[in-house]
Amino acid sequence: MTDAATSSELVDEHVRNRVRRDGLSETLFVEAGAGSGKTTLLVDRIVNLVLQAGVPLSAIAAITFTEAAASELQSRIRAKFEKVQAQALVDADHERAAQCRQAVADSDLAAITTLHGCAN
Repeated sequence: MTDAATSSELVDEHVRNRVRRDGLSETLFVEAGAGSGKTTLLVDRIVNLVLQAGVPLSAIAAITFTEAAASELQSRIRAKFEKVQAQALVDADHERAAQCRQAVADSDLAAITTLHGCAN
């Protein structure tokens, strides 16, 4: 691996970590090409906002460009909370399991929509 490739990966990872967990108090706009991991990154950010920052899922807005992307994002957020909840139960972390259970219950209340959906 070249120094340039290593530097590029480090810069990218720093940005991903800012979106994922380090910049939870910031409002961010994420723009990247297809297949770059945007959805995974946004799912991680939303889960961290709920579990680490204590933000109710119903207070989070995630805006995408297509209905398919919004549906996929909502589905993956719900699945991630279910996965974290299952692990929390295995770990006997009842508080975290309860947070996840509440987030799953709130998943239909989350503002995960398109630009057009916000305008209605």
